[in-house]
Formats: sequence, C-alpha cells, structure tokens
Amino acid sequence: MNDQKFFDRCAQKLSGAFTSEEESKFYDDLEKNPDQKSAFQDFEKQWETSGKLKLKYEADPQLAWEKFSELKSDDQPATVRWIHFATRLAAMILLTVGLGFLIREFGKNEPYHYATFEGETKWVVLPDSSRIKLNESTLLTVASDFNTEERNVSLKGEAFFEISRDESKPFIIQTEGAKTQVLGTSFNIRAIEEEDNIEVFVVSGKVSFSAKDSELILTQGMAANFDKTNNLLALEENQGNALAWHVNSLEFKDAPLDKVFADLQNYFDVEIVIANDKIKNCRFTGEFKKPKLKEILKVIAISTGITHTENNNSYTIQGEGCSPQQ
Repeated sequence: MNDQKFFDRCAQKLSGAFTSEEESKFYDDLEKNPDQKSAFQDFEKQWETSGKLKLKYEADPQLAWEKFSELKSDDQPATVRWIHFATRLAAMILLTVGLGFLIREFGKNEPYHYATFEGETKWVVLPDSSRIKLNESTLLTVASDFNTEERNVSLKGEAFFEISRDESKPFIIQTEGAKTQVLGTSFNIRAIEEEDNIEVFVVSGKVSFSAKDSELILTQGMAANFDKTNNLLALEENQGNALAWHVNSLEFKDAPLDKVFADLQNYFDVEIVIANDKIKNCRFTGEFKKPKLKEILKVIAISTGITHTENNNSYTIQGEGCSPQQ
C-alpha cells in the first residue's frame, strides 16, 4: 500500500465514511505496520482536538469527505511526506468541524459556504462588495448564481448585513420559513435553529421581511420577528440590543428585568431562570462596554436587590421583586 492510499484511509476513518467491515480491516492493517499505526494515532489526536470546537449546527462528515476527494490531485507521486498527510488531514478537519473556515465548494454550479465556530466572529465580503459580519456558530451559504439576476444567500445563525445598493438585483436572505429582501441597506438577522423566533432589526434603509402570505416593510430603527412555531409575523418593540454582539456593548434604559435577562441570555449564550415573577416588574438602566456577565449581575443586584445562584451555564434569579408600575 502506498502512502497516499494510507492517508485516504485515515481521512475516511476519521470522517466516519467507513463501514464496520472496512473499519475492522483498517485496524488489522495498522497492527501489521507500527509506523502507520503511530502516524494514525497522531492524526487522531489532531482530529479529537479540533472536535472540541464544535459548531451548533450539524456537520456532514460524508459530504466533507466527498468534497475533499474532489479536490485531490490525480497526479501526485506515490510517496508523500508525513507532514503532507498532516496538512491535508487538517484541511479535512476544517471541512468537517468548521475551524473558522471558509469552505469553497469548487465548481461552477456549487454554492459557497462561510462559517464561524463558537467564540468567533468574522467579516465576509461578497462579489457585489456587500459586507456581512457573521456571529459565532453561523453558516452563510451564497448561491452559485449569486449576482446574476438576483443576489441569493441563506443564513443559519446571526449576521449583520451591509448591502451594496443595486436596484436591478435584489439581495434575498432565506432563513427557516422566512425571507428578507433588500436593495441596499444595513440590518441584523438572528435565525438560530434552536430558537422559536427569527428576528430582523433595521439600522438603515428599507427591508421587506416576509413569511407565508404576510409581509412587513421595515425602515430605520424598526424590528420584527417571525414565530416559527405559530407561523406569525409581527413588529417587535424595544430591540435596543439587537446589535450587542456586533458592537460589543449592552445598553438598558428603564428596561424590565425580564427583557434585560433575555438580552443577557442571547449575548452570553447562557440560561437565566427567574424564580419569582415579581422580579420581572423591576426595571434597570445601565450601559456596559465589553460586558462581563458576572459584573452586570452584581450591578443589577445592587440596584434591585435580587440575588442569583449559578450552576454550570445556568443562572437562577431570586428575590422579592417589585410591584407593577402604574
């Protein structure tokens, strides 16, 4: 067996492409070749380390392997250095795990995929000069015919859009059950698969937000959400922190604490449980640059008298609460 075939088998094993019989044969061959066994163990460690950087959406190892196979050169020499194996395996890891990657599925009819992993944000510039900032754990897919008659993309996650104006080519963002269409504007879309709502907040220009047979026209400062459970499209109020992840800042102006804690949940990706409904009546004002959750909770506790307990990534808010405002 030449080195190239060995690399191919390693990548197939780690991507989950083997049948049980192929996997058994692979391990039998490793036992017969100590050098290859040692090399595979090194590859496996790299794979496991990268596996800790998981995206919130489901990766497709089989698709990753197929795309990787398409990119391989057919005229490579039979003997390849181990370091070349590691480099190409790293490419395989990027395709499968999403280590801050840009997957370019080469070919005229293939879409482009841009993605981020947990804790990462990144700017993407499209062929029409539009700029899009992806929040963590976000997948943006750009259609293969982008910028021909239309500019079509799809989004899973959250992103801030700065769209170059082109009246002849509308920019269309598909999200789960909803569509956002613009000519040229800036706005934020939150479309997290695990959440019940898709939210749009407009910074400038005009946006068409539609779902099923309903449509809302949004202008500067307006927000709307689509309830995926009930298929309801509605205007939304008090979206002052819709861009918090983008500007790295949180601001509250006489906001009820249930709204405050909802924004903190979104920004810090934690669970916050309010133990007493009266706490929701309390109101809070504050502004935080480069916010830190525990510091914010301390400030809220001082101003409202609430306390909290922490368990892993979950916070329980306790206290007497406040009387409803008249």
